[in-house]
Amino acid sequence: MYLIEACPVPTPADAERLVADLWQLTAGRGLGLFVFGVGDRVMLGVSATHSGIEATAASMIADQCGSAVEAGWMVGEMIDAASEVAAVNLVPTNRHIAVESRTFGWQRTDPLRGTFLALVSAPPGALAGVALSLRALPDLGFALSLGVFAAGPAAAARVAGVASTLGGVGVRLRRPLLQRRAARRMAQGALRRPASVRRVEVVALFWHPPFGSDAGLRTTATSDDAPAGYLAPGRNA
Repeated sequence: MYLIEACPVPTPADAERLVADLWQLTAGRGLGLFVFGVGDRVMLGVSATHSGIEATAASMIADQCGSAVEAGWMVGEMIDAASEVAAVNLVPTNRHIAVESRTFGWQRTDPLRGTFLALVSAPPGALAGVALSLRALPDLGFALSLGVFAAGPAAAARVAGVASTLGGVGVRLRRPLLQRRAARRMAQGALRRPASVRRVEVVALFWHPPFGSDAGLRTTATSDDAPAGYLAPGRNA
């Protein structure tokens, strides 16, 4: 696994283009995309069974975000060592989104803003993450499974808090019986049941680097209660 600092992208269209590039790169192979909250940092993660694809995908995401790649070996160890681990599977539901409409709401707002804010508040030594497992299909489609997991103190409460922020993109919750096993599989990027099929533009709703939604400007300004990459109220880029 590789980690990338969660720096902003200019527009939602750039997020869709990045996911489309990953679709072409994987060519039917499995890929795991993550958003991690580790202490006061929010990191993007990439995992793949093929080491070459994993490294190339991480480099592609880092280039798009203007960030750097670092090793993510500690994620699996934190899950194994934690006294409390929790996980929940999120089943995407069809909200009949008009992706080509000019009134499409997420063109002006960031559906993952609340998720990043929830992840950035992790206590020291704790880990929380959103895991998106993908397998490319023809016609710019993905078979995907989505989940949230946490390791460390109050893991169950953290999972519930992060999962609740994804309601706006349309999900139903299913709690696995074996929580630690489910968290390990999520961290490995394994495609799990229940899985669904979505196109690239809808997948970008569930995962993308954060972008400044208030003014649509590229910025690295931060505030005391927001992760890097978001426009702080009253600030200019």
